[in-house]
Amino acid sequence: MKKLEAYAELPLEGLLVGRDLILEFFNDHYNRLKRAVDDGAPFGDLVLPFKESLANLSASKTGTAVNLAQQGSETMTVDNYIQQFKKAITTLEPKVMVQFPKETVEYHEFFPQGKSAYNHITKGNIDKHFATIIAACENHEVKLGPVLKQEFTTLQHDYTEARDRQLEKKGSTFSTRSAWDDNLSIIKDLAFHNLLTIADKYRGQPEKIGMFFDQGIITPRKHKHAEGDTTPAYKLIVPAAGSAVANMSFALGDTLLITNVGDVPIYYYGAVAATQAAPSAPTEIAEGDEAEVTAVQLGAPENKYLIFMNKDAGTEGEMEIMLV
Repeated sequence: MKKLEAYAELPLEGLLVGRDLILEFFNDHYNRLKRAVDDGAPFGDLVLPFKESLANLSASKTGTAVNLAQQGSETMTVDNYIQQFKKAITTLEPKVMVQFPKETVEYHEFFPQGKSAYNHITKGNIDKHFATIIAACENHEVKLGPVLKQEFTTLQHDYTEARDRQLEKKGSTFSTRSAWDDNLSIIKDLAFHNLLTIADKYRGQPEKIGMFFDQGIITPRKHKHAEGDTTPAYKLIVPAAGSAVANMSFALGDTLLITNVGDVPIYYYGAVAATQAAPSAPTEIAEGDEAEVTAVQLGAPENKYLIFMNKDAGTEGEMEIMLV
């Protein structure tokens, strides 16, 4: 006898596929439901609520994608200003040294930890560095002239505006991600309601459920290691503004299914060593997408490591990898 409690359990929790497949599953259910109703099935009152919920879920996915693209653009702008600041420091030092040699107190005002400290400018410390340079330029404006102070003041202003836009866009992106989560919860509950209603109509006929739901769309693909042994996808978290190495091996002839189940685009590449730097153009896999990649494409047999890179500064990524 089946446990009676099982009939009240939510059947669609813990989905392990990307957003595209989740949308495909619910869209497929809607089309099957609508077709059955058109053919006379008594489920007409289920169609409109599900259609509206599906539209909301689709819109929230699109909104997240748009905001992520715009956020990525703003991030690039901010990073460009940081690079401009570093270049400006490089050209500033010889101008300072003309008036103030390295051993002087005045030079120290511009470079209290030495010039190399400016090689490690981040969004977390750039405000301090701007303040240091602008104050020193102002203190020694008589000898250095007003142009240097104006140059760094303008750069600070442009950076601050770009950073504010980036943070604003991050907040908007967070809102659209929340909208996806909220709408996903709603449509999963509606799908459960539909399932119970359909099951009640077709008591004792479990084969009828397949007329309304294609579970294969949201069933993670598995591969066999040995006879009768299956292993689910290997999961990997890719830290924000960082990289991660997949703790798995692949050999010539293997094909990997790579799925981005997170909320940010992720880049991947094959490497000879786990510490190998990324190439100039690693392959991108957008959030919700999946790709079948052969070991040859990753550079096997020379390359034995699969490395993932996350360019988003505020959100970690999540990947699933399996041999197929």
